[in-house]
Amino acid sequence: MSKSKTEQSPVRFNQNLAYLLEQHDMFLNDPNSVSDEMKTLFGELSSTQSDANNGNQGGLNGLHVKNLIRLVDHIRTYGHLYADIYPVHEPNREDLPSISYESHDLDETILKSLPSSLVSDHFKDKENAYEAIEHLKDLYQGPIAYEYTHINNDMERQWLKETIEQHDKVEMNNDERISLFNHLAKVQGFEKYIHKNFVGAKRFSIEGVDSLVPLLKKLQQLMAVDQISNLQIGMAHRGRLNVLTHVLNKSYEMMLAEFMHENPIDYNENPEKLSVTQGWTGDVKYHLGATTKTNEFDIDQTIELANNPSHLEITAPVVLGKTRATQTSDETNGQVDYNKSIAAIIHGDAAFSGQGIVAETLNLSQLPGYCVGGTIHIITNNLIGFTTEPDDGRSGLYSSDIAKGYDVPIIHVNADKVEHVLRAVEVAYLYRQKFNKDVVIDLIGYRRYGHNEMDEPMATNPLLYKDVKSHDPIDELYGSILVEDGVISEEDKSTTIESAFNAMKSAHQKINKSDQNKDASLRTPEHINSGYKQIDTGVDLETLKQIQNDLMNYPDDFKVFSKLKKILQRRNDPFEKETGKVDWAHAEALAFASILQDGYPVRLTGQDSERGTFAHRHAVLHDEESGREFTPLQHITNAKAPFIIHNSPLSEAAVVAFEYGYNVQKKNALTIWEAQFGDFGNMAQMIYDNFISASNAKWGEQSGFAMFLPHGYEGQGPEHSSSRIERFLQSAAENNWTVANLTSTANYFHLLRRQAHHLDTDVMRPLVLASPKSLLRNQTVADTIDQFTTGHFKTVIIPSYKKTKVKKLVIGSGKVIIDIKEAQKEENDELLIVSLEQIYPFPTEKLESLIKDLPKLEEVAFVQEEPRNMGFYSFVRPLLSEMLPSKIKELTYIGRPRRASTSEGDPEMHKHNQQDIINLALKL
Repeated sequence: MSKSKTEQSPVRFNQNLAYLLEQHDMFLNDPNSVSDEMKTLFGELSSTQSDANNGNQGGLNGLHVKNLIRLVDHIRTYGHLYADIYPVHEPNREDLPSISYESHDLDETILKSLPSSLVSDHFKDKENAYEAIEHLKDLYQGPIAYEYTHINNDMERQWLKETIEQHDKVEMNNDERISLFNHLAKVQGFEKYIHKNFVGAKRFSIEGVDSLVPLLKKLQQLMAVDQISNLQIGMAHRGRLNVLTHVLNKSYEMMLAEFMHENPIDYNENPEKLSVTQGWTGDVKYHLGATTKTNEFDIDQTIELANNPSHLEITAPVVLGKTRATQTSDETNGQVDYNKSIAAIIHGDAAFSGQGIVAETLNLSQLPGYCVGGTIHIITNNLIGFTTEPDDGRSGLYSSDIAKGYDVPIIHVNADKVEHVLRAVEVAYLYRQKFNKDVVIDLIGYRRYGHNEMDEPMATNPLLYKDVKSHDPIDELYGSILVEDGVISEEDKSTTIESAFNAMKSAHQKINKSDQNKDASLRTPEHINSGYKQIDTGVDLETLKQIQNDLMNYPDDFKVFSKLKKILQRRNDPFEKETGKVDWAHAEALAFASILQDGYPVRLTGQDSERGTFAHRHAVLHDEESGREFTPLQHITNAKAPFIIHNSPLSEAAVVAFEYGYNVQKKNALTIWEAQFGDFGNMAQMIYDNFISASNAKWGEQSGFAMFLPHGYEGQGPEHSSSRIERFLQSAAENNWTVANLTSTANYFHLLRRQAHHLDTDVMRPLVLASPKSLLRNQTVADTIDQFTTGHFKTVIIPSYKKTKVKKLVIGSGKVIIDIKEAQKEENDELLIVSLEQIYPFPTEKLESLIKDLPKLEEVAFVQEEPRNMGFYSFVRPLLSEMLPSKIKELTYIGRPRRASTSEGDPEMHKHNQQDIINLALKL
């Protein structure tokens, strides 16, 4: 049964009226405290009231003026509730705030007696208030409707009011209108042809919000005027194929080839202008992106449409990351220029209000580390989500309501009124340029078919789809308007629509139907299989000494917190004392500085990353008297790239997606996200699964993005122990990422340098590091400086051993190995404890060689502190089992039993269980 169309309209606080009352109080206390405009208005009201008291009827009636002001304010605030913004299925709303003359004790005669200037300064050409009010209603209740009175910033509200009311005409010349009609005919012709010739094929048609395409073209044109050369677009699947074709210039032949299961790249006639990538396993056509280079508007512009999985909104922060990377200079200052790139993110109506990633993304908009100078958000509003209508899909009146919590202006526009759509994007763009803030365009249309073209929506949404089925498509509607206006003839209209359809037909005939892409082997590329080669990542001692001097060199007037200063001064010890060791944070700082000297930018973000969750990093110092900040890594001698560090908001999903997008765009940057605790990273699981682990295989989209996930069992309970490393290992295949868990600060140094070395190469891959907590200051893992000057990253750390003595081989990863070593009271030649530093790609050759080198071996055990069904064991068991000599029947497991929860809650129980693991590992 279809839902009722009746909606309850909310009561809203009238901020404009409150503002006027506040200004009036100020005027009564001091007339000079308000603007000249307000002084004139309140002066007239005061004199009018005085005249009325004295029986003088010649002036303005104060009560009428007040009622008029209240009416004007209501129109601006609530006009959107009465606006012509629904092409079909307009909702019935009850209990609306009234904007009628009668409800404000006004009529046409009264209004004609009042000056138009009382309505708006911009309507001076109107003869009286009646004409001005009628015009104001046209502006706020027409095909475009505005919500901006919720914005707290006076300057922004005033600018929006002036822009709406001063530049109020929607005008296009005949040539522009004909061009627009031709464009719409192509948009519709594309959909109609595919619908007719590929019956039942999923394409997620744009029909109903067709004007999205000219909207994006208009945005591109506006950018060209301001010499903005890069547009980053993110969108889900609805309308994507049409945007690819008519905005990014992906040819009809390429698109049709995909419907015919052929390789579209074979039909790319302009590879120097249009770049499309493919993974070896691929993805459905309506998830794919592209990059195009064009000078259509007389400047060279690059337009990029990001790849996107079916998780509708998660591309949004990815696109913001790509935009920020494009805006960021590789010069050492890392300056951000908002006019280098603009982000346009296209949302679905149900997803915008329903998915939490939207709120996380909006929250990034004004943060120093994430701001892109304003995003153009476009809601392609179909009035439905799959089969769910708005009254079941959201609590707010509009799908855009969530944006109001972030002071974002909202422009609702009727998607069928395409000339008004172009005006809407113009206002949105001007606002973005003026204030560098986000803006939302709610493009209200409909969905011509079901969720996909195989669905029958009449079964679930009969009232809505009765309206849709009787509604003409936009090429017919707009073409008829041009005929009626005498711009084109009926014959011109028919010819244009037919020509668009025939262009698709002509392209179809060029496809070689016998040359289908039938290779089902999905072979992994050889360069991916080959992986990383061992490289020397040491840095000479003199360079490290200079780096250390730079790290300790503060401005003369900068006063570091005294207790912290003593801690940092200990970092000189490795260079001054034989016993001095480099701890974790120190190794990291040396690595970052050397990477900057090699010319690779470094960007590190995360909750508390400037200091470090565990107060270990202190990359950003604070003057204890003034609070001034100083970042030593931004002042490294011979640095050739910027060091960028930011504390992130309390968000995982949007921040991880942002940083992933940043690295995809700026592939030479060592981009790192650090979780507060690794456990919290599961809030970003969809980003790991849909982007980071699989993007190269699906889309040919490479990343060297690094994730630091604090991991280790120290009795802190189920949500402060495990980074859920097993999930990363479950997805590990085809060299898609490195998974590591380290026990050496020098190895950490070499790992970071290896990761940087492979950035922007065809073997680049992400890094998942189970980073330490208690080991951060542990002297067992700290190394002397000579371990940093030579060498390379070690996938396995094998201590010296006597091969004829070893009877038990214990292999483990991370903190538990340190626990075992520190518990071992004396050396035992019969026991060999090996640290598995890189779990994936698995170091098969090194471990096979080790096992073969131990002739007296009686037992091979894998030890972990995680439960048996978690951690590393399930991944390593089959790999290690294949290496066992025939005399050893099975791999021994040492660790916690299978559990539903990651760890114990009681710290004493943790100590007991941890000690049992250590004892079993040491037992012969």
